[in-house]
Amino acid sequence: MFNPANQTHFSLHLEGLEHDLQVLEFNGREALDQPYRFEVELVSEKPDLDLDELLGKPAFLAIAPDGSGIHGLIHDIGQGESGKRLTRYHLTLSPKLTWLGYRTNQRIYQHLTVPQIIAQVLEEHGILGGAYRFQLGPTAYPERDYCVQYDESDLRFIQRLCEEEGIHYHFEHSPKGHVLVFGDDQTGFPKLGQPTAYVQDSGLVADEPVIKRFALRLATRTNQVTRRDYDFEQPRLLLETSAKADFQPKLEDYDYPGRYTERTRGKHLSQRALERHRSDYRLAEGESDQPRLLSGHLLEISDHPRREWNDLCIPVVLTPSSSDSARPCWRF
Repeated sequence: MFNPANQTHFSLHLEGLEHDLQVLEFNGREALDQPYRFEVELVSEKPDLDLDELLGKPAFLAIAPDGSGIHGLIHDIGQGESGKRLTRYHLTLSPKLTWLGYRTNQRIYQHLTVPQIIAQVLEEHGILGGAYRFQLGPTAYPERDYCVQYDESDLRFIQRLCEEEGIHYHFEHSPKGHVLVFGDDQTGFPKLGQPTAYVQDSGLVADEPVIKRFALRLATRTNQVTRRDYDFEQPRLLLETSAKADFQPKLEDYDYPGRYTERTRGKHLSQRALERHRSDYRLAEGESDQPRLLSGHLLEISDHPRREWNDLCIPVVLTPSSSDSARPCWRF
């Protein structure tokens, strides 16, 4: 049974540390292909917590009745005003991936695939095998003879490689840690249990989590991608591939050179570029009190009067908030 509206269930767990910190509220932003960020307001009876000791420490913010929530590292922490009994503190939780944004480099990688390059950079930052995984489909990612990171952070470098290859990433959370998951199709997105019903917001609190608002819009986007290249060893071979969507008029993204020498590779790059252009062609916005919502996890909608909307969708951007503690809200 979903917790009653006046019952709080937010708590913060710090690895290996006893504390009396109580969560007042939180606000977060979680998005596909981006590090998340959760800002948490707390109070403690201790006016002299060691902030240096807490900075960078693993923590778990439990935000659902079943104990699920968000795991991260304390990216920043501060102390606020002190009263007769309680002192206010605030902190921000982020994944370890965020730390990659603080190292800028100029490097050359040779004879490595994109997944191999990403793994090498992650492990240099201490994000080891158990903290990340690749759930890639049958696509073969060729070795790159020459791959340059030039005056960009390690985080931006990884994101650029993912964009070029059509690889996405999201996070999975548990009280013991968070896992960075890379995928290149929808099979990498786990499903969030049972369907969540659409119930138009009436101002009342439902017995179970529901979707209170859901709207959808379509937008004009590029509908054809063409990539052309030249192989000096086979100058008569026409290297041109294309991917298109059903839409008129033709709105084409044409690029030369396409950075490939094999047609299968060119077709892959064209298709991924088209998917990137049209990733927000169909976009929904909504609001829910479903605390299990996570970016990159499949949400199934039920009971909507427009039947074709009772389907699976992927929350791309989530902004959870408990500023009104009686009605914590997840906007997507």
